[in-house]
Parts: sequence; structure tokens; C-alpha cells
Amino acid sequence: MKLSRIPRLRLVLLCLALCGVSRAAAAEGLQWYVVPPGGDGPSAMAPPPASPKAMPAPASPAGAEGKFLRYGELIDDVAQRHALDPLLVHAVVETESAYRPEAVSDKGAIGLMQVMPATGMRFGQRALTEPRANLEAGAAYLSWLLRRFDGRLELALAGYNAGEGAVARYGNAVPPYEETQAYVRKVMARYARLRGGASPGIPASAAPAAVAAARRVGKPKDAMGGVGDMGQLWRIFTGGSNAGGANGT
Repeated sequence: MKLSRIPRLRLVLLCLALCGVSRAAAAEGLQWYVVPPGGDGPSAMAPPPASPKAMPAPASPAGAEGKFLRYGELIDDVAQRHALDPLLVHAVVETESAYRPEAVSDKGAIGLMQVMPATGMRFGQRALTEPRANLEAGAAYLSWLLRRFDGRLELALAGYNAGEGAVARYGNAVPPYEETQAYVRKVMARYARLRGGASPGIPASAAPAAVAAARRVGKPKDAMGGVGDMGQLWRIFTGGSNAGGANGT
């Protein structure tokens, strides 16, 4: 008994499907076919869609540049109120919290300038997670420390980190605490970079604006009691004998 034309065609197609595929099909993936009932030949059918791959989340565009600009006007205003160089406040904020108002340390320091609640109350501020209140408290404390230590920036920063009592206990010198000495070096390095121009991560257009704001306050020597000479600042940072500091190398 002879096989009819259509069943024979179906048998051939079945054999081809079971026996293998061409090299191109093997390289590109299986090609799917469907044979319509009563049809003369196969017609192509698209393969099942592949599962979509998870795409990595895009990197956030808000880096140091955006944070510097976001708080620049507020920091300028607060710094002027407390006779501070805005660039010094920027250096402290970047070191303390990386411009994160929600930051809370394991010791309980809060906000942009990492102010302890007791320090905030001392300077009349309680809402320390609010950027302005936090900056007001931190700037007031830093300004007070500069007056307390006769404008010696390294001692004011050491007092900001470890407390003015610790600085006094060590004979008005930076305490020999590794954390405090590293903190003083870090803040002063950032401050020096900002005063000299745009630091890494800070836009070139932002630094001149901040410098202009600092000039409105007055020269750093007037604002901070004698730390206006960049040579003196460098000697303080590097531990030179003429600086009178004890913050290590």
C-alpha cells in the first residue's frame, strides 16, 4: 500500500526534526516549525521568548559635586553668621557625614556636622536632623572653639572631634588619639584643597563661587584669628616646627 503524498511529507519532516539540524541552526539555536493540517509544507514559527536578564541599576548622578552645590548656599549663610570661612565648613561637613543629613554615628552624633545632642542644646538647637539647625549648632561650636584656642585651627578641629576638654588635658595640643589626629589631617587637607581651587569631585565652577563667598565674610585671618597664611596652614598640616601643632605627620 502506497503512502499518500501528505503523510509521506509529514514523515520526512518528522525525521528531519528528530535526526538533527544544520550547523547554522545549532549555532543560533533551534528553529521552530509548525505543519498546518492538510498543508503542503512547514511554516516557520518564532521561538519562545527568552527570559529577560536583569539590568544593573544606573549609577546615581548625585555625587560630591551635587552635594556641594545642594548645600552651598545654606553653608555660605550659616558660615557668615558665625564668622567662618564657608570652605572650612564644607571641609568639616564632607569629613563628618559626606553631606548626609540623615547620618547618625554609633556614638549618637547626628546630621551634616555630626553634632551630639548635648552640643546642640548647648547652642540652642534640637532638630539636628534638619540641615540648617545642624549647621547652626556645628558652626557655632566650631567658631567657639576657634576663639577658645586663639584661632589655632588644628586645636579647634581636635576639640570638635574629641572635645575641648581633651585638648586642654594635653596642654592645648592635639590629643594623641589616632582617630583625632587622622581627623585633623583629613579636614585640613580638604580645606587646603578647596582654598587652592577645585578639589577632586568638586566642580571647577563651584570653587570660585565659594571663594567669593569667603571673601564676603572677610579674610581667613580675620575670620579665624590668624590662620590666613597658606604657608602657616601647610606647616600645621605637615607638622612643621613653626606651626606649634601636635597633629603628627
